[in-house]
Amino acid sequence: FLLAANVTARTTYNFNSDWRLFVGNVKEAENPAFDDSAWKTVTTPNAWNEDDAFKKDIVDLSTGIVWYRKHFKLPANSANKKVFLEFEGIRMAGEFYLNGKFIGRHENGINAFGFDISSDLRDGDNVVAVRIDNSWDYKEKSSGDKFQWNDRNFNANYGGINKNVWLHISDRVYQTLPLYTNLGTTGVYVYATDFNIRKRMAKINIESEIKNETNSTKSVSLVVEIRDLNGKKVAKVGINNSFGDLVVQDTSIAPNQTAKIKTALLLDKLNFWSWGYGYLYDVITTLKIDGKEVDTVKTRTGFRKTEFGNGLFKLNDRTLQVKGYGQRTTNEWAALGNTAPAWLSDFSNKLMVESNANLVRWMHTTPAKQDVESCDRVGLLQAMPAGDAEKDVEGRRWVQRTEVMRDAVIYNRNNP
Repeated sequence: FLLAANVTARTTYNFNSDWRLFVGNVKEAENPAFDDSAWKTVTTPNAWNEDDAFKKDIVDLSTGIVWYRKHFKLPANSANKKVFLEFEGIRMAGEFYLNGKFIGRHENGINAFGFDISSDLRDGDNVVAVRIDNSWDYKEKSSGDKFQWNDRNFNANYGGINKNVWLHISDRVYQTLPLYTNLGTTGVYVYATDFNIRKRMAKINIESEIKNETNSTKSVSLVVEIRDLNGKKVAKVGINNSFGDLVVQDTSIAPNQTAKIKTALLLDKLNFWSWGYGYLYDVITTLKIDGKEVDTVKTRTGFRKTEFGNGLFKLNDRTLQVKGYGQRTTNEWAALGNTAPAWLSDFSNKLMVESNANLVRWMHTTPAKQDVESCDRVGLLQAMPAGDAEKDVEGRRWVQRTEVMRDAVIYNRNNP
């Protein structure tokens, strides 16, 4: 798998193709010299037991250990860049290796997570290998505790790399990814306050977490551009730019330090996101050093006002009687498991809206990014749990829940 040759300020690659899969435990499979030529070639998302979907009761879905491997080469001009792997999720627990080196473990079977692989890459062929265990009885290595939501009652067990994978290459001064597990970073956050629904106005707040992984202090500035659903620019905020009404001043960041740049602007003529009206904007944040663009991130979001009080729930100042569905979070289809294409998520989620539902309460675990984004598009409110079952737990199992909620909020907080 050869990545495109030209790396710009930030390049994000779809990392889903050309994986190799073997069902079973294999000795030395993490070794980059291991011969995987006879393994099955798959494209992620790929639940290795997807053929079980609706053929078997979820308590009987196939479980066990599987291996995924992928060979790839970086672009020639990516030397001294930051390189990250992002997994939108796996089921259940994975041990990850790059070029034979153990780089980390992810065990909760729900959240997105990432790895900084910058220092472990080599010229030429690189190999990432993943050992995944989707046993119903899997226990956290450090504590010996089970995860409460790994439950046969509601959480269909589609094992393996069952969500998208991405590879990000950026400058060494960059806007972070919203992947708290392993990376400890929070990314870009966009949210609205000070609403005037009648006048179609709101204050749009933008904050971006910036990391400087160089050996010198950097003076950085952030330019913010907002585009509507048709791609038309509706606002811009930046140095020496009169389009917006606020200038983002330079911020100095010391070597190997992190800072947050925050700004806000008042927008009018807004199209508010609402039930059945999934109006979305693109907020483009560009990081500059000495006038040169070094990193750009596009955040798709929508702006809406919510209010709870006096026994009422209001959306954009209108009282809404909340009604809808308690859908299994896997949202799976026969023969596909939970690895359905995005258009199929739109189809099923829009059916809820068309049946007069305004809310989907995903069952017990955080939904896949694909379904979160789908509900944004079709205008369906979501109740997003973290990870639980039918009762509270104590000790380490409670902490597992709070960690999942933290990560889920950070990863999905830009989704209306």
